[in-house]
Amino acid sequence: MIEASLTNGAEFTVIYERYFQTMYRYVARRIGTSGAGDLASDVFVKAFEARSRYDLDRPLYRPWLYGIASNLIRDHLRRQKRKERAYLHAQTIEDTSTQSIELEHERIEAVLAVPEINRALQKLNKGDREVLLLAAVGELSYEEVASALGIPIGTVRSRLSRARRRMQELLPGFGQTTGRDHDNHRGDSE
Repeated sequence: MIEASLTNGAEFTVIYERYFQTMYRYVARRIGTSGAGDLASDVFVKAFEARSRYDLDRPLYRPWLYGIASNLIRDHLRRQKRKERAYLHAQTIEDTSTQSIELEHERIEAVLAVPEINRALQKLNKGDREVLLLAAVGELSYEEVASALGIPIGTVRSRLSRARRRMQELLPGFGQTTGRDHDNHRGDSE
């Protein structure tokens, strides 16, 4: 049939009709059903294009078709792997860029807010300011602030409460956190 197809291409149709389902099943088992039909068809396109180089002394051409299918599958899997790597790389760049933009935005907002925060802090009395900074910036518990300043824990509580109230007056939205400060002082109540 291959020899006959050299002079009359339509003769190759017999090979296609006889072996298409076999090639389809082989390809589908290797790469899944999605795209298996196209790849199985490509086996016959490649075989048709290469039929003039087929060794006519080989009586069976089914192994030849499997060889072509295996090469196409290998190329297909290689392309898929490259696509996956490119996608993952692009996703990583996108994630990094998005994170970088968000971090930069937060940094800019923080830098812009510093003068306003500093002005508000300067309006607090020294004791209240020190307690607030140790608790908020230093993330110290009430006991740790009391120990650091050598004052009773009750004084820490009253100063911190007064400082927060005053900062909220001076900076609307001040102190609206995720609750970390509350968690930091859990168990400190008497």
